[in-house]
Amino acid sequence: MSAARRARAAAVLAVVLLTAVLGCGGEPKVDYAAARDEGALVVYVGAGEDREILRHVADELLPDSVRLELVDAPDDANAQVSSGAADLAYFQHVPAFEADRGQHGYDNLSVVAAVNVVPYGLYSARWRSVAETRSWLNAGLVADDIVGDSLPHGSRVAMPATPTGFARGLYLLQSAGLVLLDRPFGGTTAPDLTITQANVRDSLRHLTLLGISYDEYLDAIYRGYDAVVLNPEQARSLGLEPAKDALALEPGPQNPYAHVLVAPARLAGDQRVLELTHALESPELARFLATKYRGANIPVTAASSTR
Repeated sequence: MSAARRARAAAVLAVVLLTAVLGCGGEPKVDYAAARDEGALVVYVGAGEDREILRHVADELLPDSVRLELVDAPDDANAQVSSGAADLAYFQHVPAFEADRGQHGYDNLSVVAAVNVVPYGLYSARWRSVAETRSWLNAGLVADDIVGDSLPHGSRVAMPATPTGFARGLYLLQSAGLVLLDRPFGGTTAPDLTITQANVRDSLRHLTLLGISYDEYLDAIYRGYDAVVLNPEQARSLGLEPAKDALALEPGPQNPYAHVLVAPARLAGDQRVLELTHALESPELARFLATKYRGANIPVTAASSTR
C-alpha cells in the first residue's frame, strides 16, 4: 500500500474514533459501515481471475489519483452502468457484451480496453509439437510412416461439440497452421462465431475433426485421440499446464473472446478511465498474466510491446 493510501486510511480511522468519543447521550456511537470514497470509480467486476487482475492493477499499476471500488457484477451490470448506478464494467467478453447491448439498446456503452483471454489450447498425449512434418497416420492405403514427434498428417482431433467450442477450435487450428478457413480470425458476427467444418477450405495436415461431448470421459478422450481441443479448466483437470503442455494456444491479439472494460459515454475523456485503460493494456499487466496464470489466462497485449 502506498504512503498516500495509508494516510487516507489513518484519517478515516481517526474520524471514526472521534465520533465514538463525542457521540450523543453519553454512550459512544461508532458507525462500522465502510465510508464510501466519492472519488473512486465503481467497477462491476467478475469473480475469480477478473477480480484478481483488476485488484493487481489497482494496487500496483495505477497512480494514487485513480482509486477503484470493486463490486461483484450483478446480472444487470450493463444496465446499471448505462443508467449511472456504477461507472465501469469488467466481467464479460466481447460477444456477451455485444449481445446484451444489442438486446437492450445500451447505445451509450462501449469497449474502452481489451484485456485478457481465457484461451482454448490443443493438447496431445502422443505428440509434442505442430511443426511441419511429412509423417502420415491412419493413411489406410499405406502403412503409417512416422518420424519425430510432430502431429502427423491424418491425425484424429477431438473438438468440443458445442457451437462456440467447435468454432474456437477451428480458429485455433488455423492459427497453428493446421487448417485454412474461409475467413480470418477475429470477427464477432454470428456467422464468424459459429463456423463449422463447412468453413474449412483446406485441411493442411489432412486432419479428421470430431465434435465430441467430453463429459466425464475427458481423460479417455485425451488419451484416445491424436490431439484434443480443451479450455484451461479442462486442461487443469488432466494435470496439464497450458504454457508448458499445449501444442498451440489461441492468440490474444484480435481475439473476439477477450474480456473487456466497458465504459459509458459520460466518462469519455475522464483522466481516471484513461489511466485505467493504459494500465489494463500495458506490457506490465501482460507480464503479470504470463507469470501468474501460465497460459491459462493470456494478455491481449504482448508482454514485450511498447507504447
